Amino acid sequence: MRVARVGFYGMRNIGPGLVQSAVNKGLTAVVFENNSDVYHNGLSIIEKNIDNEIEHWGLTQKDKKVMMSRIEHIERFSDFQKFDIDIIIESVEENLEVKQSTAKRIFDELNMNIPVMLTAQTNSIESVIDGLEGKERTVNIHPVPSVPIYKIVELIKSGKTSSSTTEIVKYFFEKLDIKCVEVEDNPGMVGPRILVAAVLEACDMMRDSTIRAEEFDHIMKKGLKMYKGPLTMADEIGLDNFKLWIEELSKVDASVYKVPQIIIELIGKGHTGVKAGKGFLNYK
Repeated sequence: MRVARVGFYGMRNIGPGLVQSAVNKGLTAVVFENNSDVYHNGLSIIEKNIDNEIEHWGLTQKDKKVMMSRIEHIERFSDFQKFDIDIIIESVEENLEVKQSTAKRIFDELNMNIPVMLTAQTNSIESVIDGLEGKERTVNIHPVPSVPIYKIVELIKSGKTSSSTTEIVKYFFEKLDIKCVEVEDNPGMVGPRILVAAVLEACDMMRDSTIRAEEFDHIMKKGLKMYKGPLTMADEIGLDNFKLWIEELSKVDASVYKVPQIIIELIGKGHTGVKAGKGFLNYK
């Protein structure tokens, strides 16, 4: 069994974290992302994460140079075949139609019999691959709550996912020192739904009281022993992306999942989180 080159269709949402985890373990990450801003933003996130580890003596500047050299950017979808990738990971925006069209393109155009990993955070795997060929090669995954900080990932199989696909996917995560926990196929899985619930509650509290985002996250970190506060996590995901999470979950229960006005206002100001230097919190 070999997993040496990992293909990434897109570099949004959890993509940068997974790319970082792969190259940190000596794998090559082959990235197909046509939006230059998205690609370079993803690289920036990876560099910031590595710089943070360097500051805490976890890595060196030499490690960073080697890791970044393992990221290959391709401009044509067909170039995946030139790199002889072993797994392909979808990492596009959290929108059901976009996820479906991406999965269809991978199945129809990529003539490689390799596992396909979806990263649908708020849609079930069955809703993404319904009516498509290739179900036996497909799984859905979600790191909890973010890679590479925590070494755990939710793994969701389709009704037809083969045992060989599951075996290869688990082997891949073993190489990354990430534990797989199999969960049932539900919109939002565990991590996204709990994180969205915490952020919605925080927004309600900030609307109805004088508590600030920094204070809320401080209480969650110190009081509940969280590594990072929920609002910080939302900023890292990107409030524009997080808004899509809520909108997709609203299709399941519109009475519970509504985009808070504070998020709408922050996005309107361009304050979309860490990538913009400001979101719920200030990163400049």
